[in-house]
Amino acid sequence: MGMAAGQARLLSITARLSDNEQSGQAVSYSKQRLADETEQLNAAYLAALEATKLTVLTGFNGTDANYTDISYGLMTGFDTVACGKQYIITNNKGKVLVSQELANAFEKGNGDFNIFLAELGYTQSDIDNYIENDEANGDENYSLANQAVHEAWDKYLRSVGIIFEDDEHENGNADIVYGYSDNSGNFDLYGGYATYQIDSDGDGNLDGVLPLNYEGTTQEQRELYDYAVAITTELYNHINGGNSNRYNGKTLSNNNELEAGYISYYKNIFNKMSTAGYYTEANEKDTIKDNNWFEQQLRDGKLLLQYYSTTEKSFVSTSISEDDAIQEVEDEREIARVETKYNQDLAALEKKDQNFDLELKKLDTEHSALQNEYDSVKNVIDKNVEKSFNAFS
Repeated sequence: MGMAAGQARLLSITARLSDNEQSGQAVSYSKQRLADETEQLNAAYLAALEATKLTVLTGFNGTDANYTDISYGLMTGFDTVACGKQYIITNNKGKVLVSQELANAFEKGNGDFNIFLAELGYTQSDIDNYIENDEANGDENYSLANQAVHEAWDKYLRSVGIIFEDDEHENGNADIVYGYSDNSGNFDLYGGYATYQIDSDGDGNLDGVLPLNYEGTTQEQRELYDYAVAITTELYNHINGGNSNRYNGKTLSNNNELEAGYISYYKNIFNKMSTAGYYTEANEKDTIKDNNWFEQQLRDGKLLLQYYSTTEKSFVSTSISEDDAIQEVEDEREIARVETKYNQDLAALEKKDQNFDLELKKLDTEHSALQNEYDSVKNVIDKNVEKSFNAFS
C-alpha cells in the first residue's frame, strides 16, 4: 500500500470511527431518556393505585351496606339513597340543577303544583277509596266522593277566612265542584279552574258557577288548595271517563305511605325551584347523565349538595366529605384500567430498550472492527515512514 493511499484509508476509517462513536452516544442518550420515561411511568402508576371514587349508600344486604357509584340520577331520585334523605344539586349561586323534563313541567305549571305534577304524569289524590265505596253501594251521585271534595275545599276556604255555613250547602254537595254547570250532577270543564256554587239568597236555587282561585299567602294554605284541586280533578276525570287532558296520569294517594312520599318529594322540588330558581344543562348526555362529569363537578366544588331537613322544613347544605351516605373508596375499575395501560406502556418501553441494546452491540462490534483496521493501517504507514527515513539516512 502506498503512503498516500494509506493516509487516505486512515482518514476514512477515522471518519467512520467518529460516526460510530457519535451514533453510540446518541443511542446511550436515548437509553437515558428511556430510563427517565420508565421512572415517570412508575411514578404515575403508583399514584394511580391511589385512585378513589365516590359511592352512595343504596341499600342493605342483611347487615352489609350496599354502595353504588355516585350519579346525578341517584342523588336526586325518589328514595334512591338508603339514608332516606332527599337531595338536590345546586350551583354556587344556589340555583337548582334539574332535568329538562322537570324544567318543562315547572314552566307549564306556572306556579300551580298540580299542573307541575300533571306534566310529570301524576295527580295527587286519595279520593279513590271514596269512589270505590260509592260504586260498590251503587251510588251514581258519588255522595262519599263529593263529600270528600266538599270537606277539602272547606278546609282551604276556612284557612283563608271564607266560611260557608251549613245552611248554605244546598242540594247535597253541589256547592263546591270542579266545572259544575248545572244541577244534573254532570261535570263540565269550566275554564280550567276549580269552581263553586251556593244558594246565597236561600231560594233553593244555586247561584252561577264562580271560580275558586288561590287566595292564600302561606305554605299550608297553598297545600290545602293544591290538594282540594287534585281530588276534585280526580273525581272529574273519573266521572268523565278520564277526558281531561290536564290531569290524566298516575294517581298519588295521600293515604298510601309510598305515594304520599312521592307527593312530598315533588312538592319539595317544586318549592325549591320556586324560591331559589333553577337551571338545566343543554347537553344532558355529557353532563348530568355522565357519572364521571357529575363526580368531578362535585369534587371541584362547581356543584353543591343539599338535603331536605324534616326539622328545618327546608333544604340544608351538606358535602361529599361530611355526608354519612357518601363514602370515598378505592376505584377498582380505574386501578385495573391503569394497570393494564401501565403494563402495555412498560412493555413498549422495554422493547425500545432491547432495540437500543441491540443497536449498541452492533455499533460496538463495528467500532472494534474499525479500530482493528485503523491500528493495522496505521501500523503499515508507520513502517513505511520508518523505511523512508532509513533509506535517506
